[in-house]
Amino acid sequence: MPDSRIAAVLAADDRYSRPLAATVRSIISHLSPGRELDMYLCDMGISAQNREVIQRVTDHPAVRVQWVSSLKEQVEHLPQIWPGITRAAYARLYIPPVLPPETDRVLYLDCDLIARRCIGDLFDSPMGDFAAMGVADAASPYVSSPYGVPYWSRFGRRADDVNFNSGVFLMNLPIWRDEDLAGAALKYLTDGRHQFMVDQEAINAVLPGRIGQLDPRWNQQTEHFQPLYEATLPYDEELLHELIENPWIVHFTTGIKAWSYLSTHPFREEWFKSLDETPYRGWRPTRSAYLAERGDRLLKRVKKRLAKSLDRTSA
Repeated sequence: MPDSRIAAVLAADDRYSRPLAATVRSIISHLSPGRELDMYLCDMGISAQNREVIQRVTDHPAVRVQWVSSLKEQVEHLPQIWPGITRAAYARLYIPPVLPPETDRVLYLDCDLIARRCIGDLFDSPMGDFAAMGVADAASPYVSSPYGVPYWSRFGRRADDVNFNSGVFLMNLPIWRDEDLAGAALKYLTDGRHQFMVDQEAINAVLPGRIGQLDPRWNQQTEHFQPLYEATLPYDEELLHELIENPWIVHFTTGIKAWSYLSTHPFREEWFKSLDETPYRGWRPTRSAYLAERGDRLLKRVKKRLAKSLDRTSA
């Protein structure tokens, strides 16, 4: 019989406080009777006010919470490639040394998702000798895909090797610790090999053939609704139908998240339903806030280009 206790890790900075609350609420709401949850929350720069709110969200007799506040400084030197993906994503690489040594597996979850089924069913997945379990990245399903593993052939990889999405990731911790796989990923990120996709690229690069495949319903991704990707997914039509209509985890993977003003995601209202079960209830994106944020981003780009132009002029 599997242990009733689940170990899960999530990480966020302050701008992802609301999404983190919605994700946590959805996980707790779907816990099966008799399941207990050890939840490790990596504080990558959350304000005291938002941290107190999230703590209230976790208040449940079956949930035990531990905050991890030691990682923000450790990731500051790592590459910042995509504006929409903060360095908080690198927290998952520090999980093996942070968790208690007796913890032999952990489920890492991004905070831009909602659970629709007890994550204990995922946590109990047989792992065998795999170092981790995951689902193919919908936008880059193979190492040879754009934003897969750059120069994959140099490392003896096949073009059709699966490229995994790291946002729902079940980790076999004894293997990670014994072989220092996190150290290998961090080395990849800092020795000149890294190119595009933050921690996900590093994980796929250093774990060839060592990640097992989960049922894709554990990580439905936004690209699954986009015709270009939907039409070419390596799933038969029955599984594809279930993946789209009845996912177990909905992962809002693109830059337009469930909480974005422009979102038309089919599961957007379920995200808001989860948010409304937290102290953030009632919050909705507004057009004025969207336009202000868009203007701010444009101003930052203009300033950056101007600075580069001045540097070239003074050189």
